[in-house]
Amino acid sequence: MGAVAVLCCLVAGCDVAIDGAAGISPAEQQRVDRRAEQRGAVESALKALEQAPVVVYKSTIKDAVGKPAELQFRITRNGSAHGALPVDGQAINVVAADKQLYLSATPEYWKAHGLGNSDQYGTNWVRTDSSDLPVNAVEVLNPRKAASTLRTAVSAMNRLTDPVRSKLPDGTEVYDVGSGLGALRVTTAAPHRVISFAPSLIDAAGGKTLGAEMRVEPLTGDALKKLQTDLDGAIGGIGQPFDALTQVSVSVVNDKLDCTDYVGTCRATIDVANTVIGGASGTPVHLMLTVEFSAQSLGAQTCTADANAAPDTTTSMTCEVKFRLPNRNASYQVQAKPSARGEVRAPVDVNGVREKLKSEFAALGG
Repeated sequence: MGAVAVLCCLVAGCDVAIDGAAGISPAEQQRVDRRAEQRGAVESALKALEQAPVVVYKSTIKDAVGKPAELQFRITRNGSAHGALPVDGQAINVVAADKQLYLSATPEYWKAHGLGNSDQYGTNWVRTDSSDLPVNAVEVLNPRKAASTLRTAVSAMNRLTDPVRSKLPDGTEVYDVGSGLGALRVTTAAPHRVISFAPSLIDAAGGKTLGAEMRVEPLTGDALKKLQTDLDGAIGGIGQPFDALTQVSVSVVNDKLDCTDYVGTCRATIDVANTVIGGASGTPVHLMLTVEFSAQSLGAQTCTADANAAPDTTTSMTCEVKFRLPNRNASYQVQAKPSARGEVRAPVDVNGVREKLKSEFAALGG
């Protein structure tokens, strides 16, 4: 009968107290609430970054004498950018406009990237692509892309970790959301925004070359207008940049030496052939010729010449020197050793790019 009575009771749905069945404790509920609060702050901050028309990234490197120097890299959500990146502790100047990337770096930087014209490239702007940076900065630092990548990185972190709060030197309280790749910092107070992040969070492979931390700020109002002004000026100052996207090989295919009797003037006529791979169709090749003349008893002299040539053509070039003859009635055997090199300059439609920037910033509110 007892068993039947209990069954009836259970079917009827009466309450039975069971020892050991406990709900979530107040302390645990507080931890759950804190984690939820942090997740909300992070998502709100990432949305603000995602919607920003323009942001500035700030980083710090040490200058030649060891003093900290701040770099700024400003970029629009459309990919126009101006500033410097701290690549392996050195500042690489960057301009991006009209879907073209221009870099200014040292000869050592270009040499490390396998470019034979490294000494030349270190003297001017170079049109290139993202392969000459350790990370595709114009893509990964785009506000929308950066927010998306950071969101993915945060989602992979341990969600059961208790939130960590800290205060910046200016008193701003932030959440430190960390992982093995580095930390993301967002403000604890609304309106939430991203304060900084480890570059490795947006590019696990190459991000570490950009240092340990990038600080982030939105740009609006006068700061937005200043970026347009700075980009406008930068495009005008780039001039004719070297084109690292075009490969050119140059060779001497014919040479002729003429020396005028009793005068000492010797002229070399050199045929220089160029072969171009890649680049814009029809872009001229700038040829530079060097000829070293030498003769026993007369010493050595060098002359140079330059010319612009159509791609994949042979160009005749000349240069001459004049020796001082110690004996006009004597004969001297003169030798000429020519060498040539070529470079391709990228054409930049300055006015056209400026008009496109004007339209872009008008849409951004500048």
